[in-house]
Amino acid sequence: MTITTGSVRENHVVEFVEQRRIAWRPSEPGQPTPGHLWRWVLEPIDASHTRVTHTYDWTQLTDEKRIPHARATTADKLRASLDRLAELAERR
Repeated sequence: MTITTGSVRENHVVEFVEQRRIAWRPSEPGQPTPGHLWRWVLEPIDASHTRVTHTYDWTQLTDEKRIPHARATTADKLRASLDRLAELAERR
């Protein structure tokens, strides 16, 4: 995939339960994953609503150069990602 900065990443899916959860470890193309994990958990509330939890875990990050960026991935940034997801879902 191409991220917002224009860089290309491979996403290695490490957890998947259809319509419930997906987690992935991104890496630069052809490179090992540096250790951070992104996850979306979906919990149906009713026929029209779903609670989505977005987490970012960098506790296994091995690339020291990525630590400042990982620390900058705050709850507000995760919330902004959820807001973008909601906007896209509500357009349907």
